[in-house]
Amino acid sequence: MGDLIIKVDNLTKVFSAGNVAVNSISFEVLRHQVFGILGPNGSGKTTILRMLATVLEPSNGSIVIDGLDYTRDQQTIRSNIGYVPQRDALYPNLTVWENIDVFFTAYPYNGDRKNRIEKILKKVDLWDSRNTFVRRLSGGMAKRLSIAIAVIHDPKVIFFDEVTMGLDPVARSNIWGLVKKLKEHSAIVMTTHYMDEAEQLCDNLIIISEGSIIANGKPKEITQGFKAKNLHEVIVKVAKEGDV
Repeated sequence: MGDLIIKVDNLTKVFSAGNVAVNSISFEVLRHQVFGILGPNGSGKTTILRMLATVLEPSNGSIVIDGLDYTRDQQTIRSNIGYVPQRDALYPNLTVWENIDVFFTAYPYNGDRKNRIEKILKKVDLWDSRNTFVRRLSGGMAKRLSIAIAVIHDPKVIFFDEVTMGLDPVARSNIWGLVKKLKEHSAIVMTTHYMDEAEQLCDNLIIISEGSIIANGKPKEITQGFKAKNLHEVIVKVAKEGDV
């Protein structure tokens, strides 16, 4: 299972007008693990991920990543994490190679940069498309490029925000296979509202509703605890009880 790499205690985010987006949640993530944050749209998943990735300031609570405290060591934390947003932030008029090269310059790297880019593009199956303009890529290829950019500096933690949203079944399957490979070297924290995705990929997960955790554990443990056949049935049961 590996040792602890992320520890979150009483994490809270309150926006204007007292809107509580995340309500005092706590959880832990282990190295070489895919950790899922599952919940419907508007449940607080992306807000949690953005706080973990140092994009958004928490209102309260603590975050420790690889022994580094969020409030004191943000710059060091950023150098050790990768982030894949819901919407790809790519340069459409640059090639695949040029995109990854531009983003790579943001990180210090002592090795051979060209060899590193080649290695990563081969890993995400984009080497043969390295000279293709991004505007000509399919949705699945663009997502794989976003992942390549996020891992180019060999981060210890990778954050995925709804990484397969809008992709066709083949592209989703390719991303799933890539996530499984990436966890060999990094911890992965991913948000999703696809229950089959959570069941297939996540070693542990939390289910979020209105900013609060309603379930925490391995997918099978959660389904057994709710006496359900799968996570979809868990969500249905909780909804009937009025908690979602």
